[in-house]
Amino acid sequence: MSILKILKNRNFIFILALVLGFIIGDSAGTWIRHLAIPALAIVMVASLAQFPFRNFLNFKSLIGPALYSILACYFIFGAVILLLAKLLIRDNQLWIGFIVLACAPPGAAIPPFTRILGGDEKFSIIGMVSTYIAIMAILPLAGIIFIGNNFTQPLKLIILFIEIIIGPMIVSQILIRFKWDKYITRHGGTIVNWGLFIIMFVVIALNRNLFFRDLKILGIISLISFISILGLWLLLNLILKKLKFKSPVRKSFVLFGTVKNGSFAATIALSLFSEKASVPGAIFSIFLIIYLIILSFTARRNE
Repeated sequence: MSILKILKNRNFIFILALVLGFIIGDSAGTWIRHLAIPALAIVMVASLAQFPFRNFLNFKSLIGPALYSILACYFIFGAVILLLAKLLIRDNQLWIGFIVLACAPPGAAIPPFTRILGGDEKFSIIGMVSTYIAIMAILPLAGIIFIGNNFTQPLKLIILFIEIIIGPMIVSQILIRFKWDKYITRHGGTIVNWGLFIIMFVVIALNRNLFFRDLKILGIISLISFISILGLWLLLNLILKKLKFKSPVRKSFVLFGTVKNGSFAATIALSLFSEKASVPGAIFSIFLIIYLIILSFTARRNE
């Protein structure tokens, strides 16, 4: 395998982020936390450049996929994460981290995996855009319900939404308008993976001592991540088959109910709350990678 192929390999990139985060740790300094927001903004631009908003002009055709995606991502997946965290987590900062994770939008891996698994691509595209718009209402509402009226400064939250959602949406559509998106999409996977590398490295490095000091917390967060992802994968497939959902729609629905953007959650928690609050999103991301590898092998075997 050539050096270039290795540098584009998602598994290599994520393992490198973990290893460097543990090795460098405290010596990196707290300044590295400021790298997370720019990295996430770049990831968002690269992801949204795949979705021309002109395809969303027929409002009636959007309602079903949008509502199903929001239901799967926030109300089913989010509820399971919060229920497990409420039962198992006693630390307030980690609880806040799980609230942010429950409100996190779907992962950028959904569109490519929709294609790999034979899901409904139109459903997934509509769902991605809808859920990223919906988070701007869902996160503040969940914060007020589960944390309290003073869960964060409104101005800080608005600035954050502009930096990582509204801004990237505008930039991505400008790129599409002037046909510059082809340069992004050609290397979109690599851009996203290295952006996520920065986010995971930052979170692991800042929380290095926690990982080594408290293996019990690490184990509990890992258990919640494992149950919420793989448990919902099995349960949603079973229920949707019983309800006779068409196979492509079912596959897309299940992706929205099992693939959350853990790096997004880690970055939000790090920016609005604390280093410790970013840990659930970081550990969740590791289990999500394992899950996506399992899905890849499943798809190849079916082929």
